[in-house]
Amino acid sequence: MSLGMAPLGYAPDVTPNTSELRLPADRRYVLVAKRAAAGFAAVAGLDVEALDDLVIAVCQACENAISLTERVAGPGNGQIRLVFTLADNALEVRVRSSLSRAELEAAAHRQAVAVAQAAREAQTREAEEMAMQVMGLFVDDFGYRMDERTGGLRVRLTKYLVR
Repeated sequence: MSLGMAPLGYAPDVTPNTSELRLPADRRYVLVAKRAAAGFAAVAGLDVEALDDLVIAVCQACENAISLTERVAGPGNGQIRLVFTLADNALEVRVRSSLSRAELEAAAHRQAVAVAQAAREAQTREAEEMAMQVMGLFVDDFGYRMDERTGGLRVRLTKYLVR
């Protein structure tokens, strides 16, 4: 986590009136972002109501950024970056979430494994369905019920008596 004036040349958008804060993409750190926003708002001279509005907006932006990193890579991955730029007539706050290459690769691997697992499960369900249908060819009436939650199967087979 870093706080303070960003050195000139650090990024193309950095000026002497720009500060940057990097935090883990973890909801516990939103409080830090809110405090930083309140501090910069006070330095910029915003009144209490405008300061509160900015803090709420920054909180929401951070929450949304964290939610996105969690959806992509799971909880505990990534970071959020807040850039505060103070101009003569405005305080601009930019919030950005990011994941490292390793985190993205791990997320892609987890997603590929999940897709493969889902495909295997779908294939298994299709095979079970086919087996049930084939079983029905040898009886006059049948019915079955699979309970995905418990893994239970109930089958009813009826062969009518010929008299």
